[in-house]
Amino acid sequence: MDTEVGKADYKWPLKFKINLLKEAHSNAVINILPGITTLVGPNGSGKTRALRAIKSGLQAENLIERYGRKIHLLAAGRSSPLENYRAAIRGPGNIDPGDAAVGHTSHKNQWWEYESITGSFLALDSRADLRLKVEARLQQLFDRSVQLSWSQQGLNLRILPVSGGASYAANVEASGVLQLVALLAAIHNDEIGCLLIDEPEISLHPQHQAFIMDEMVRVAGDPADPAKKLIVIATHSASMLSLRRIDELPSIAFFNSVHKPPAQIHVGDGLLDRKKLASLVARLSTTHRMAMFAERVLLVEGPSDEVIVTQLAHRLDLHLLARNAQILPVTGKGEFGEAAKLFEVMKKHVAVLADLDALADDNKLVSYFSGRSAAAPVADRLGRISLADLDRDVRDELISFMIKYQASVDEAAASYPDWSSTTDQTVRKRRLTLARLLTDPSTFPSDAVADAKRLSARFSVLVQGLAEVGCFFLRRGAIENYYRTSGAGRTKPDLAIEETVGFDARESEELHRTYEDVIQALAYTAPNQRVDDDLLLRPKLGAVLAAAFLGMKRESSDDQLNALARTTIGSDADVFRLSNKSTDKGMRIGVDIASPLFKRDTFPFEISCDENPNIVVPKKLPGLK
Repeated sequence: MDTEVGKADYKWPLKFKINLLKEAHSNAVINILPGITTLVGPNGSGKTRALRAIKSGLQAENLIERYGRKIHLLAAGRSSPLENYRAAIRGPGNIDPGDAAVGHTSHKNQWWEYESITGSFLALDSRADLRLKVEARLQQLFDRSVQLSWSQQGLNLRILPVSGGASYAANVEASGVLQLVALLAAIHNDEIGCLLIDEPEISLHPQHQAFIMDEMVRVAGDPADPAKKLIVIATHSASMLSLRRIDELPSIAFFNSVHKPPAQIHVGDGLLDRKKLASLVARLSTTHRMAMFAERVLLVEGPSDEVIVTQLAHRLDLHLLARNAQILPVTGKGEFGEAAKLFEVMKKHVAVLADLDALADDNKLVSYFSGRSAAAPVADRLGRISLADLDRDVRDELISFMIKYQASVDEAAASYPDWSSTTDQTVRKRRLTLARLLTDPSTFPSDAVADAKRLSARFSVLVQGLAEVGCFFLRRGAIENYYRTSGAGRTKPDLAIEETVGFDARESEELHRTYEDVIQALAYTAPNQRVDDDLLLRPKLGAVLAAAFLGMKRESSDDQLNALARTTIGSDADVFRLSNKSTDKGMRIGVDIASPLFKRDTFPFEISCDENPNIVVPKKLPGLK
């Protein structure tokens, strides 16, 4: 059986064993708690299959029907019964001109078995109280009322403007309004004991997504209470993520891949007792909740860092969202460890980009990343027990260096841009000394340069080792130390915005040099997987040329060459245009790109039968640099 539910007197959480791919290795367990359970994750990660398995499990164990209530699933394609009245679905220009109608009278008593909006409208037609409940919200939001009447075609839907005017068929109503009507009907229908919705955000404006979420929160709870219902949603929208307090985290299942079980934090997990983590969750904006949907998360220190990192990624074509990656600012280095633990429990790939004081002041962040399983082979390669062991040694060496060259350290610290906000002069000098060691040790006074370079190399080994496991530091100190712009009296976010304004005018090579530390963290978080058409075109062109040379004659026509190509790789050959350029000296083929979608400066070109396509083709289709 695809789903197994605990039978022990309806104890919470309900546990559903779900087979995501009908393969033994892809079994997963989903915990369902009273209220709203949310399934999040990318397309194809198994959320829809999980919804259906949960429905089957509830039915098999009679967990909802025992209360005389229904289980209702609304599929992602729920608006399909109306689409033929709104768009040319069946054929070009073929839009049904009649008034929109759904359902059949014989199905009125089976409305919950519909997975489309039809079930919601049949329920509305049967219950005046439910219809009034929905219309009260429609009138407030959209100044509309719904009229339902039966015809030979089914249940006709018409919309009436409350402020005046004639009614009109639902054919011309906004898709979002019709979706909203169906969702509200299902949410407030007390006959439903469990409501499962695949992508409730479809066609809804973000504000209306938030409104629907508020409506769900009002009615969600234990279905043993006739006024409450169990709600399970699968969503891609941060607006539909009900997360206001840390104790709501166990109600979210994080799907990352159909080949891996989803992650879920369990009730009673010690993570839920962490005050700093509770503060972080409470502050998460809708934008920051996107991190819950991402596969990779880069934690940065504050809004200025977020601005710079995000705009650098855009300028350098590192599309974070397309890589399923998200930037999340925290409020100070103390939150890094807590936030990293949270997202790792969700089975996210977590990286940190920290100010240098997180390395200079203590070993908390280093110790956290040193404990990662990926850190052990890195430390072993460096000949150390752990990265924390290396950190302890170089930290001691830094103290010895500062004592030995106290005058030089004071002189160097005095001339380095002061990004340190501490009033403790000992801490401040340690921070500035480390920044100078990592960026330009040769600028120390002559008596300290040799030891400074040696210590710099030691720290660089540590920093690079930590980078391999996702821990990055701003070697210059703080993000402001990388700016061209400066100015007293302006806020840090204002300075960050001013700095990013000039990114488009700067060469990418120069940005790479200046922001090397930031870009290294970006590359780790969002590996550059840009779509490269040439990778696909190369084997196609190679096959075409091989077939053409093997089958052509000196007198072959262009049409014959292109027919040979089409015979070899099918219609894909139409991307290229071949021409016979043979002479007395040998057979040659001219090659051009026939499709405007793949124009290249390296085309057209000619190739002889004596040339190796394996050498020529990659030169003509070099791919992205």
